[in-house]
Parts: sequence; structure tokens; C-alpha cells
Amino acid sequence: MKTVLCRSIHERILPFLVFLAILSCESNTATSPKTPQFNHVYLHVSDMDRSLAFYTSAFDLEVTKHIRKLKRTLEDGQTVEQEINLALLKFPGHYFALEIGETLDSLASNILASFAHVGIEVEDIESASERIIKAGGLSSRPITQVETESIQAKTAFFTGPDGETIELMQIISGNF
Repeated sequence: MKTVLCRSIHERILPFLVFLAILSCESNTATSPKTPQFNHVYLHVSDMDRSLAFYTSAFDLEVTKHIRKLKRTLEDGQTVEQEINLALLKFPGHYFALEIGETLDSLASNILASFAHVGIEVEDIESASERIIKAGGLSSRPITQVETESIQAKTAFFTGPDGETIELMQIISGNF
């Protein structure tokens, strides 16, 4: 049983690591994209400290941010604040990030906080969202504004043709 579980975990994580390795070849020349670009891949982890130790030791990734609070502004203007545990890791000198998150709520009330996705940074989230819908994508979370201690952004989530989850993000201030 343990062998099957380990194989399953490796089968899920390995494609993300390969994807991350390929994208890490891009140098950190862009601060704000003129065209869409890959920004991050998100993985849910069960133990943040263990995962940080693993990714920094195994791949020489650097922790560039450790985010503990998130403020989300909903479409109706209502704001929701929540405690989170997210870390952004990057290869030295590179823009693309591995985002890992540990669910703090044992009931996982925010299911969107614990799914794997690819993040794409865009200059205009409204027109990029329209383009995804016209191409056949489905909106799974409308455009919302999010804030952390050092980043302010607009985000929206979509489902692609095979059920994959895509996050669009437009950075308003700060660096991811």
C-alpha cells in the first residue's frame, strides 16, 4: 500500500517538477509582462516545514516570500481575510515560482486553497478572461482582488478543456 501511495504521489508531482525545471531556464528579465507568461505552479503540501526543507535542499530553490495572511475583495465589495500558509520558491535569478501551500483549516473550508494549478500572469485580466471564455474555458472563480503583506493582485480561476485549473493573475503592486 505504501509503495502504491508513493508511486501515486511521484506520478502527480513529477510532471510539475519537470514543468518547473523547463520554465526555470527563463531568466528574470521581466518585471511586468507585456504578453501572458507563466508565473507559478501551485502544489498543496501537508507539512510546510518538511516541504521547504526538501525543495530548498533537493533543488537549491530559495524561499522568496512566506505569506501568512490573505485579504480577498469579492465582486460585491465585501472583504474576507484569512490566515494562510503559502511559500514562493524560485531558482536564483529566475522569475517563475513554485508556490506551495499548507491548509491551515482542518475542514479545508476553502477547497480552492488546496488544488494544483498553473498560474499565468497577464497585463489585462478582463480581456484575458474574455479570451479564455471565447476559447471554451469555464470560469470557476470570478475576478477578485487579493492582497498579502507585500503583493496586491487581481486573480481569476478557469477550467481548461481537460479539467485542468488555470489561474490568471494581474499584479497591481509588489513582486510575486
